[in-house]
Amino acid sequence: MRLAERFFTALVNAMGVAAGLLLLSIMLATVFKVGLRGIAGAGIIGIDQLSGTAMVYMTFLGAVWVLRRNEHVALDLVLSSATLPLKRTLIVIHSFIGAAICFVVSYYGFHVVQLSIARGVVVAEELEIPRAIGLLPIPFGTLLLGIEFLRRAVVAARGGLDTEGMRVEA
Repeated sequence: MRLAERFFTALVNAMGVAAGLLLLSIMLATVFKVGLRGIAGAGIIGIDQLSGTAMVYMTFLGAVWVLRRNEHVALDLVLSSATLPLKRTLIVIHSFIGAAICFVVSYYGFHVVQLSIARGVVVAEELEIPRAIGLLPIPFGTLLLGIEFLRRAVVAARGGLDTEGMRVEA
């Protein structure tokens, strides 16, 4: 089990780094396109389309990393006034609900990717990119996000919760 946890942690960290590099790439490509348009009067075709696809990848690759670090948007109004046992219970319930939603999205997402590949659907824009390429991070990212939610539920149920910073650690 420790090996699986180490592998999952390494995967989550790699995805976080990839999301950060994608953000940097989007920024640099956009600056380059705007600069080139100002200098040469024309930009590069496809930068906007690739940036949009990269944003989807960045979002779904980085979501697991953000949840792992417990830096996602949260409504602390209820948790701030709750007792420690109630906080843990609410986090467990919230995590199970989050996991269920993620697994449903992942299931249907993989189905849509499979259909896109089978039908050969291509996005008809500046660059003709298979639709499955743009959709793939959604089911993959939500699957891993669901696993992370389950991990959080187990850790919170076992009492591995820092109540000050709301950090959940394995």
